[in-house]
Amino acid sequence: MVGDEKVGASIFALANEDADDAREWLSEAFTTQRRDGSAHALTEQQQSDIREVLSLDWWQSVVADGMSDGHTAHGIRLGNLLPAAVRAASALPLGGVVLAMYLRNLVNEAWELNWDHTLIRAAVNAAADAAKALAPEGADAVAWSLLRFMNHEFDVETALLTGNLEAVVAVTAEAIAKIALIRQSARELPAHPGRETLIAETRSEHRYYRAINEIALATSDLLARRTYDVSAEIARIADLIDDGGFRPIDASELRGHLASLQTVSAAADRPWLHIDEGRVRIVYGFGVMQHGSAELADDLDAVRDLVSADDKNGRLGPLLVTKVLRRLTLSDVWQGSDSLGRRYRGSTFQLEDILLDGPGTGADVVRIRTQVQLSELGNHAVLFDIELEDAPAFEVAQIVSLATPVYGDLTEIPHVLHLHPRSDSRIRLSRLADVVGAILEDLRTLFRRVRDDPQTAHGPMPSAPADPISARSGSFGVLVTVERASSDVAGRRIPLDSAREISGLWGAQPLLHPLPAGASGVADWTMYDVDAAKPFELLHLNDELLTANSNVTLLASFRSPDYAVSEIESFITFAHSMHGMYQAWQSTVREHAETISVLLTKVEHLLRETDDASSSGDHGRQQEVTDRLGDLVRVIERAELDLQSFVQSKQAIMLFVESPAIVSSPALRVDLDTVLRSNRYDLLRDGFERAVRDVLGSRLQPLLDVCHRRIERILDDRQTERDRRSERVEQVLGVVLAVIGISGLASVLQEGFGLHGDVTWWFIVAILAVAVAIGVMMILMSRRARSSRPRPPT
Repeated sequence: MVGDEKVGASIFALANEDADDAREWLSEAFTTQRRDGSAHALTEQQQSDIREVLSLDWWQSVVADGMSDGHTAHGIRLGNLLPAAVRAASALPLGGVVLAMYLRNLVNEAWELNWDHTLIRAAVNAAADAAKALAPEGADAVAWSLLRFMNHEFDVETALLTGNLEAVVAVTAEAIAKIALIRQSARELPAHPGRETLIAETRSEHRYYRAINEIALATSDLLARRTYDVSAEIARIADLIDDGGFRPIDASELRGHLASLQTVSAAADRPWLHIDEGRVRIVYGFGVMQHGSAELADDLDAVRDLVSADDKNGRLGPLLVTKVLRRLTLSDVWQGSDSLGRRYRGSTFQLEDILLDGPGTGADVVRIRTQVQLSELGNHAVLFDIELEDAPAFEVAQIVSLATPVYGDLTEIPHVLHLHPRSDSRIRLSRLADVVGAILEDLRTLFRRVRDDPQTAHGPMPSAPADPISARSGSFGVLVTVERASSDVAGRRIPLDSAREISGLWGAQPLLHPLPAGASGVADWTMYDVDAAKPFELLHLNDELLTANSNVTLLASFRSPDYAVSEIESFITFAHSMHGMYQAWQSTVREHAETISVLLTKVEHLLRETDDASSSGDHGRQQEVTDRLGDLVRVIERAELDLQSFVQSKQAIMLFVESPAIVSSPALRVDLDTVLRSNRYDLLRDGFERAVRDVLGSRLQPLLDVCHRRIERILDDRQTERDRRSERVEQVLGVVLAVIGISGLASVLQEGFGLHGDVTWWFIVAILAVAVAIGVMMILMSRRARSSRPRPPT
């Protein structure tokens, strides 16, 4: 059997190494097993399917499709296929170890493609559970335990993605305890071809997670001011990385984590930022795909009424709706209006709080207030508000990181960090971005009900887009407001006199730098470069600090009343919500361009068909194709008019957004302009206008003119042919009538003068001559008339 013929270390695939030998060995072994008639053998179809799902190409295509395209279905497929492969492999000598190590290699490769662990966890657990049912022993048991250990590896990455060092310490401690047991079992194995590989892999994993644990623990102690000197720990960990025999990819990751620790250690004696009083607002903007402002306002009213009708049982996503307001929660600075009566108004859905517990970290519960704002202007948003009180810099960094869509999936580590609705602690929420996704999905359902039900709105809308909501993954804004802060010098706090001192303190990095996706270290925020942070001046605040980047805005003022700070906060929220509105507008323009592209392709085909029909003289087919071409051109022209109308309505909104009338005073308009400029509103507007110019300024109209001329020419040719046929009929009738008239005249003369004999024949000859002359004359006249007729332009 193959298992006896080809026993070499290369068939036991290592993580992040080539696994071709293992894949070839398994394929040959499964084929031989089926040929030998084994009861555990895979069918030919099973083997083909397993070969597909155990290839990196399949995983790459699944990741490229995205979670919305069937991760659940793919997980079910893995659950159906892998147990059969495990049973077949376990019946082979060495088969269990080879398959377990190969799966571990493959899952590691797939892991590098995506932060999401759903599918790779499904693969690991499907195989490990099937193996557990077979009660493996010896090397097989160690190999399957090492594969199942990947669940702990996923947990560690999840904790790292939260930015919570206490969670990282707790989860890595669990991983160390588990891998230590597996490593001990590998050492105790009797002689086996895979023994050395298993020992090497378990030793590498043990050392790797011990290093992360030590780095996270030392960094946490420094940031919490529990210690001020970790130079000995840094030296020991650096030696472990250099001499630990790690794979290059693992060593590079550990150096990234160590860099975080070294950065914090180097700053231990510097003044650190400590926020005494402040708050964080996370803004997820989205747009509603609607043509005009009036229709949007009607839809928003109908959706609000639907939510209100559910009374106490109403939910959006996983959260209860606690209150529905027929207004936005804004101050009177937004009470401006123009001559058309337009104002910044809408509806607010207040939802129950979300709580972030830290049962495995000992941290206090974080309360997250949630609301949804639907604006008649189109800048809708889901808002999360979190209070900051006596918060050191690293806690602020953890709060800010809640906004990112790749924040760790807390359903994987609920015993360490648990996100849940206030009303039900049994519910596990993954991250805020997923809560937003669930809320928007429910809003989609409501908008579809409104647009399809004539009783709830203005009746069916067949032209409405299939997806009524536009929201871009990864689009969010974070506003950090600081009203009191202090400088932490070696644990001694000194209140700051001016908000502008904040940017010079260590620990302000997450407030001044864009929030990236992912994590490159246990505290990678400590290494952000903030030299490019640019402050903006405001009229209505005293001694303020306003800085902004692509997704984070910092607002601080210690000498301004709270209501004045709140007014500027509402301006910043407004600016962040603009991103969702413009995203929806650009999506509409893009969909229009794609629709026109399809229609123009059809026009091109019809023009070719018209030419073919014309050259073949098939007038019936030419008539049919010409009619279809005319209908298609009218469809395109109507679509162009629709886009023109859409653009005009959006330009009216842009003019209102940029007009003094949107706020209650010109001075406030100056501050709103400053906030919009700090959040790069001009790039949003320029991007939309450029997209409109690219679409409306294309060569579409010249192409339509060509189609119109082609249709006109075909119609003129057809009319000319009809005129020609009429002329021929007229000519024949004229000759006939002339002959009849002359012959009648001849008969009268013959009877009146009694002419007979040869004279009669002369009359006949004369009649024929006159007929021929008249016919020739009519032909010449008709040709002259046609030649003088103007030709249509081509």
